[in-house]
Amino acid sequence: MSLQSDVNELVRKLNKVANNAKRESQAAFREGAKPLVEAIKAGAPVSDDEHYRYKGGRIFATYKPGNLKRSFRTLTFRRSAAVFVGPKLDKTGSGGQFSGQRTDAYYAHMVEFGTINQAPQPFVRPAAASTGPVALRIATQVLKRKIDAYANRLGK
Repeated sequence: MSLQSDVNELVRKLNKVANNAKRESQAAFREGAKPLVEAIKAGAPVSDDEHYRYKGGRIFATYKPGNLKRSFRTLTFRRSAAVFVGPKLDKTGSGGQFSGQRTDAYYAHMVEFGTINQAPQPFVRPAAASTGPVALRIATQVLKRKIDAYANRLGK
């Protein structure tokens, strides 16, 4: 049995014993995703220069070095029990200065897969290949602990 099928089976068991299974499984997946996020951040290329985004021939946004690296995190969505790892996009508007905590890595796929003018610089796929099994193993362990805790609480 693979790790993926183990995780799926554990989520089904958690749904049977817990009323708030979605929140509990998301917490377990968030915990498991931490090494993956760190591996992606470690492999993300960092430019030496600021980069600019133009709109109407004028500078619309300024991206400080390290914006791509800072933008990766675990993402949860209301309609899904899954946890996603990816770049956080700016919802307040894509203009302005992106430094510090404010990030907008709309261009992550262009770096990963390349463009007509730029060679690919894969950093997500190698990190997922090397750290993915570790992340699944951690999520499996956390899910098992949560199921055992609920089962003990319910006396099963």
